[in-house]
Amino acid sequence: MPASTLLFVHPLYLAGPGDPFTVTFPLDTAPGWSRTETADVLRYTSPCRRATVTHEPATGRGSWTVHGYHAPDGEPLWAARFGTGTPAEITAAFTTPLIDGLRSNHRDYLEGGPRHRPGSPTSLLAERGWWPNPNSPKGFHDQIAPDGRAYYRHRVGYQPPQAELEGQVPASWSMIAGSPHRPLWQADFTIGVPFYLLSHAAIALAVHPARRLRTEIPRANRPHVTTGRAAPAFFSLSAGEPPAPASAPDSTGAVGPRRR
Repeated sequence: MPASTLLFVHPLYLAGPGDPFTVTFPLDTAPGWSRTETADVLRYTSPCRRATVTHEPATGRGSWTVHGYHAPDGEPLWAARFGTGTPAEITAAFTTPLIDGLRSNHRDYLEGGPRHRPGSPTSLLAERGWWPNPNSPKGFHDQIAPDGRAYYRHRVGYQPPQAELEGQVPASWSMIAGSPHRPLWQADFTIGVPFYLLSHAAIALAVHPARRLRTEIPRANRPHVTTGRAAPAFFSLSAGEPPAPASAPDSTGAVGPRRR
């Protein structure tokens, strides 16, 4: 198969980082979001100024960082950090519903709202075969992907929120590909992150395929992924709701377009 052939790759978490345009396109086209860019920082700010999405590749703290704020231009309330190598589809699955959710101050996605979906990230992953790790490290509860190559981690116990925001203590939730000791990539979410955003990212982690050239798939991961030229039955290019389990193939998922 030619290296220029665009493939659908599953699982997403082994597909490589992908195209940043998947993240930037919904932000660039969202009404009212502003974009500022320097040599080192790309930052998007919501119209209400209660959320920012920042790309700082030189800092080493993560490819993308999303902050929510108590009030416009106020102190950070929560943070989500998508480390280097995180598939762009997972970042976009978080930021795309954030764009929509801020229009109603998240109410549309809360219980009783028209876009609310029941279930926690943990239960949504369990429905898709992710199993609890009986050997989770002390202070953590891990769920493991069916192939054993990705983890969803919940930190047990209280830590000061400010310490979490400053990275002084482990985040409340993490998504990890590879081994927790030698991750291929890691995304961290502090306490206060709206659960619907975490759920969208978790379903992308578990269900979405990626669109990649074969050469874009990390060489070491190629034996552990499945590829095809046709889209899987559960996959849609529509933005919005995350897909339901594979038994409901008419669902849609938040995946941005690809630029070449």
